[in-house]
Amino acid sequence: MEPITRSKLSAADAMKHVRALTALAPRHAATPAEHRAADYVASQLREIDGLSVAIEEVPRLCEWYEHDARLRVVEPVQRELTARAILGCGPTPEEGITAELMYGGRGRPEDYAGQELRGRIIIHDPPRARTLDNQVAPGHNQRDLHFVQEAGAAGLIEYARLPGNINQAPLLAPREGLDLPCAGITYEDGQLLKELLREWYAAPKGIVAYEPMPVKLWMWMDVTKQLGTGHNVVSELRGTEHPEEIVLMVAHHDNAFGPGAVDNAASVAVVLETAKAVAANGPYARTVRFVTVTGEEYGQVGSSSYVERHREELAHAKACIVLDLVGNGDKLFYITESIYDGQLIRNSEELNHRIADVAEELGYLIHPTLLEFASDDGPFVAAGVPTTYLSRCISNSWPWLHTDMDDNDAVDENDLKVVSEICAESIARLAGE
Repeated sequence: MEPITRSKLSAADAMKHVRALTALAPRHAATPAEHRAADYVASQLREIDGLSVAIEEVPRLCEWYEHDARLRVVEPVQRELTARAILGCGPTPEEGITAELMYGGRGRPEDYAGQELRGRIIIHDPPRARTLDNQVAPGHNQRDLHFVQEAGAAGLIEYARLPGNINQAPLLAPREGLDLPCAGITYEDGQLLKELLREWYAAPKGIVAYEPMPVKLWMWMDVTKQLGTGHNVVSELRGTEHPEEIVLMVAHHDNAFGPGAVDNAASVAVVLETAKAVAANGPYARTVRFVTVTGEEYGQVGSSSYVERHREELAHAKACIVLDLVGNGDKLFYITESIYDGQLIRNSEELNHRIADVAEELGYLIHPTLLEFASDDGPFVAAGVPTTYLSRCISNSWPWLHTDMDDNDAVDENDLKVVSEICAESIARLAGE
């Protein structure tokens, strides 16, 4: 039987939304660009009959702007590196900073044992993809960056996971940002720095390094930041029989760098298409909410704020579908386990299987996988809401994440309709029970 939602969905309409959002990039949380993105989402939802729409403020969120970033090896060789400031980091003095480089492993306390951090620039390895071995201390989203800052480090570097001229920094700053200057560099530049520090088989001709030799860098981060306010967009299709019972769909509309087409305009576009189809066939027994949030790139701040504000209502939530990075990738996945707030979390096995069953009925495949870090599913899982997280861009080979290459051409246009079909049919069933 033809699903009731399929005829209401359009890949062309979804791409229209993607283009509208990428035109506003970078949509850093709490900036005017992010506010305009929220306003666009709200305006599209208001055009859907039956939906009420509101914008909720998320205060005390880092409002951050990058102007320029430079990083240079000055001793024992001179070499300019490809660098950019990491989202939410602090500036250097106008003249920059010159400091000795130190290898900080994966940024865990044991990696710093016996080392002096004060006055040094630290290089970290990036987190490993699709593993559960990136645990950090409770209360921290990826690393205990406050520890590094309080220990007096002069700066921090993280290199890309993928080879090639790709500047990709997945490192997350906390809600209010960091005072510490932080730079993202390419994989090759990261390996060069580690070679200079640890092995010296990349030492320049004429330098004999029988003992470890200091490596000094000059770092210049021209950024500005202050505390601002982000915007969440909340829309609702009120239930008829059990309005207190809620089915949610969530995606973040902010982004880190570049146009942010796959991360995460494509997911927002799917939310808008799904809302259109679901509302056209509603109302349902249960209430349906479509929520786009700010601050995912600062450690799920917007979704955490939403959960806190609506905690009593969420005690009656029956399901939550979270989307992140659904615009392109190797396969469509549902996430089974990941790390959130320093702890292992598990998404709802029952809900994951229900989504997979709907996909199979529609003629599509969806696969289980674990993921190194949670997205906006984290706060909902922690609040006890049965949650599933759908994603495509989670392979080791996907190079566009957090880069200028994440533009409209990176989006698999027709697949936006595929994900919308799966979500719309799943929500219609969950809300109609």
